[in-house]
Amino acid sequence: MKRIYVILLASILIVSLLILVIGKDVIFIPEQKPYEPPSYLTIREVDVKPVDVTDSFVDINISAYLNHAGGKSKNASMIIRAINRDTGLLISQGSTSIPETEFDKTITVNQNLRIDRDKNYELRIFLFDNGSVTDSGAINVQGLSVLTPKSKDNKIIMNNIDFIVSGVDASRVSINPDIYLENTGTDISNNLKLIVKAREADSNLLADKTSSETGEINSEATAIKTVQLKVPDKYNYMVIVELWNDDILTNRWERPVLLAPTKTLPKESQEKKVSIEVSKFVREGQEIVPGVTPAMTQPPYAIPVPTYTQAPKEPGFEILSAIVAITLILIFRRYKNG
Repeated sequence: MKRIYVILLASILIVSLLILVIGKDVIFIPEQKPYEPPSYLTIREVDVKPVDVTDSFVDINISAYLNHAGGKSKNASMIIRAINRDTGLLISQGSTSIPETEFDKTITVNQNLRIDRDKNYELRIFLFDNGSVTDSGAINVQGLSVLTPKSKDNKIIMNNIDFIVSGVDASRVSINPDIYLENTGTDISNNLKLIVKAREADSNLLADKTSSETGEINSEATAIKTVQLKVPDKYNYMVIVELWNDDILTNRWERPVLLAPTKTLPKESQEKKVSIEVSKFVREGQEIVPGVTPAMTQPPYAIPVPTYTQAPKEPGFEILSAIVAITLILIFRRYKNG
């Protein structure tokens, strides 16, 4: 028994000597890591804006502003679902990763979705961190149909149309519309196609059609484009101006031209056809110059100088004067002799 104690005591002494000789590395003590709190992501604000608009769909960008608290996020992501508000069906979905972030910071995460232009949606947002949902929210998107498709988004408007009769030939009238186009945008406009039609008001028959180009119009400037239409006389027409961007109709305007006008009589309160001689409105020898109205080429109006002539005297006043004079002479002589 004493022998066992001796061996045990010797072993302890040997181990102690080894620790003293080799050092403290002989004993492994695991390092304790500092406490790291879990991360916590919350939604602070969400912005939605259109990126691309067509006749059928809209590409929207969702910018989510996230508050980050606690420790570093791990495998964090944001998922957005577009739910049709009328049917409740999932229409589109997208996800994006959230970068690892230190505590107490605000970060921005963006996600694009494509949705139909004629529907209303609820966008549901979910934040995931390390496999768990940390926050969620929803935002409504509606009224997308009022957005103008990019292909139709031009800033050209029509201010006015002046109609000038330039000729009459075999019961056909030549009409020259001066079309005033204004660029209300901040940039120079593109060169767009201009189609002008004359449609008979009652029958809706197309009487004539011509095409031209707008050219590039400076910002806040107005360009005058002149075309020519030949239509049958003594009919009423609706002149239609169409603006085309390649094969896409972007704008359309209408103005009436009355070659068979009517007027309402005050007493009978009925319409009576008024004959109009179109040839009286023809401006002879006038050249149509694009961008210049015919009124600009006319000389200034001459102010007529009035001439005065002596009005003829009324007949009979000379004889009456002679009779009165003779009567006075006879009375004077009689008074003298008497």
